[in-house]
This record gives sequence, structure tokens and C-alpha cells, in this order.
Amino acid sequence: MNAKIIMSEGTNMSNKANLLSVQFAIKTPEVRDSLTRIVKGLKGFSLQEDKNTPRVDILVLEIGESPESEFETISALLKENVVETLFLTSARMTPDVLLPALRAGAKEFFQQPINKDEVVEAFQKILLKSRRNDQVGEDTTRLGKIFSVLGAKGGVGTTTFAVNLAASIQARDKEKLVALVDMNILLGEVPLFLDLETDTDWEEIGKNFSRLDAAYLQSAMARHSSGVYVLPAPSKLNTETHLPSGFLFQLLRSMRRFFDYIVVDSGMYIDDASFKIFAESEAVYLVSILSLPCLINVRKLQDSILTTGGVAKDKIHIVANRFERKAQISLPEASKIIGGNINLTIPNNYSVAMSAINNGKTIPDIAGSCDVAKVYKKLAASIVELAIERPGGLFRWFR
Repeated sequence: MNAKIIMSEGTNMSNKANLLSVQFAIKTPEVRDSLTRIVKGLKGFSLQEDKNTPRVDILVLEIGESPESEFETISALLKENVVETLFLTSARMTPDVLLPALRAGAKEFFQQPINKDEVVEAFQKILLKSRRNDQVGEDTTRLGKIFSVLGAKGGVGTTTFAVNLAASIQARDKEKLVALVDMNILLGEVPLFLDLETDTDWEEIGKNFSRLDAAYLQSAMARHSSGVYVLPAPSKLNTETHLPSGFLFQLLRSMRRFFDYIVVDSGMYIDDASFKIFAESEAVYLVSILSLPCLINVRKLQDSILTTGGVAKDKIHIVANRFERKAQISLPEASKIIGGNINLTIPNNYSVAMSAINNGKTIPDIAGSCDVAKVYKKLAASIVELAIERPGGLFRWFR
């Protein structure tokens, strides 16, 4: 088998710039039929049938009875840039087949019979990589800024902080686009805090990731009266939906092209994607109250973000919410417990905070001149002024 013979089974690349062309070089009819059904059910890909293509984005090649010669073909295809990404499939998945295939440059290896989940995940990874590569060379100073909010425990006011931070940034700079993303899987409450009805969540966005552009996001996300665009978490994860690994991280990276500021309510949940998001963030606000269990959690979370996440220490801002000067644990004592400084204190104004939550409004809307509202306004001002010093993109086409 040679490169010319393999490519004769392909097609011309799609003229649709947003679609990745896919070809099969597979002899087993059952395998070819199975892969055809799977790929045709995916968005973002075009299955090619023409026989005269010079190049293809993805080729799925079946390893037959002569693997050594086929590995030579693989090397030739990749070396000559005839194929961008190569997937292999075989009825055998032994080391003598798998290892040479991976060394030759294959990205994935599908064992037969074909497992649909494996194929879907592999193709979605390539789609995400393609979308990310589209951004290579883009001036990073024009990308929006991400601000992550993480709670030390439940009930410390994480969502309250995220909601009021986003609204305060929007109020400070009405010309810019602000997004509020709820990453609190199954427990997301952002729409409730803003008395906002939403039809689309980030799981739904994931199903249509190939369509991700400014117009689609604008139509899919709900816009609050403050001007903030809200993307809620799904109320129930659909087990039949196969979102690729790291999807949320890639979604936020893409959103940076369309929004000037993105506030992420991370809740209390941390996974590999969270660490990547923290590393990409301008700041990570770790919200706590001055209680011993919370402060111990703060220290653990801070250490984890620094070591596992590789986040610079000056990016982590410890927030003491519901702060009272006569608290049993003072600020100096709290600093000793967490092994660092408390960067921000938010006064305890329970009546105003609860009134805002129960009425689906922001704290500045309820009591714009109260002590808590002033803290959020001051924080928003510092963020906006910093962005002016380092200009961010104003994505006018989104409007």
C-alpha cells in the first residue's frame, strides 16, 4: 500500500472553512459503516467521497496483515503533509501493532469492534484543537480577562461575590462586554441570584461547539438588565451527551475572543480543567469567612492551586466575606492560619445581602451606597483601570 493508493479513497477538502474534512482508508465494510454513522452524526466534520483530494484534515486508516509497510505509509503521509491528523484502527491491539503506530505519528488507535464513545471523544479533541489553533498569532493583549471565584466551603458567599463582581465591572465600564459563567455543576444558582430565566447552558453550547462564534453566543446566552451576559450550568447533566475532555477550559478560551471580562463562578468544585482555568485567569478570588474550618480549607486550596495548578501566588486573592472587626478570629490570626495575607474584606451586611438574593437583584441595585456595594465598586474600578493600562479587545462585531 502506498500514499497514492490510500489517498485515492479520499475526497477534496470541504470548501466550508468551519468543517474538518474526514477520509477513510478502511477495507472492512462493517468498520467503515460504523465509523461513517458516527462521523455523520458529529458537527464540525465533513465526510469526503471524492477521489482526487491533495490533502485531508483527518484520515482513519485500517491496519491490515502487513503493518510494517503500512507504518511506512503513515510516516510518508505525515511527512509530506498530506494528512493533518491520523487515526488508526485494527482488530489487533497488541504492543507490536500499537507502539509502532504511535511512534509513526498516529494520534488515536480504535480497537475493533468500534467503540462509539472513543471515536466521538477523539474527533472532538481534534475539533477543539483546531479551534484553538485558529487563535494562534492573535494578539493576546486583545483577549478578554478571566476572573475566577472559588469558595472555601459551601455557604460562604461564592456566588454572591461572583454575581456582584460581574455586575459591578459592567456598571464601571458600560461599553465593554462582561460574561458571568456558572461552573457549579448541578448546584449552579447564578440565574436565581439574578431572577433570570435561561434556556441555554454550557452543556448545550458543548453540543454546538462547532458553531461557537459571537453571534451564536449572543443569541444563546441570557442578558441581565445590568448588561451582563450569563451562561448557567446545566440543571441536569445528560449522560448521553459526550463532551470532550477539557471542554469547559476550551470554551472559556474561546469566549475570551468575544468578551472583555469573564467572571467564573467555580463553586467548590476543582478538577483538571479548573486548574487550567485558574492558570489562564488574571486573578483567582478564594472566598472564605473567618472560621477555623474555612481557613484551613483556604490553606489547602491555596497550596493545591499553587502546586498542582502552577498559578503564581500573586494571582490568588483571599477574600474574607461577612467580615466583622470583633470576630473571634482576627485578621492577623487568620493570616497565620492560611500562611498568607487576607487581600480583601467584605463587611457583614446580612440584611442587604439576603434582600438582594431573595429579590434576584445585585447588592448595588438594592443599596448602592451601603458598605458592601462600595467594596464591589472599588474592586471593579481597580480591575477596569488595570485593563485600561493594558488595553483589552473591544469586540464590536459581537454587538
